[in-house]
Amino acid sequence: MSDDNMIPELRNFIAREFLNGKDEGFDATTPLIEWGIIDSIAIVTLRDFVSTRFGVEIPHSELKPSNLSSLTTIASLIARLRVLQS
Repeated sequence: MSDDNMIPELRNFIAREFLNGKDEGFDATTPLIEWGIIDSIAIVTLRDFVSTRFGVEIPHSELKPSNLSSLTTIASLIARLRVLQS
C-alpha cells in the first residue's frame, strides 16, 4: 500500500478518534502535534491502529515528533517500517 493510499485511512481514523468526526480543513500536511490534534495518549491509540490496520509495529524509538508531525510523515514512517519488518 502506498503512502497515498494510507493517508485517507489515517485521516479518517484521526478525525473519528481525536476530532469528533470533524475533519474540515484537516489534510495530509496538517501539523498534528503542533495543533494539539494528537498528544502522548493519542499516540498510543494511533500506534495500536497502525499495528492492527497496517500490520506494522512502531518501536518506541520511532515515536518522535518528526515521525508523527503530519499524515504524510506517519505514512512515510509506516512505509519505511514495513520494508524493515518484512
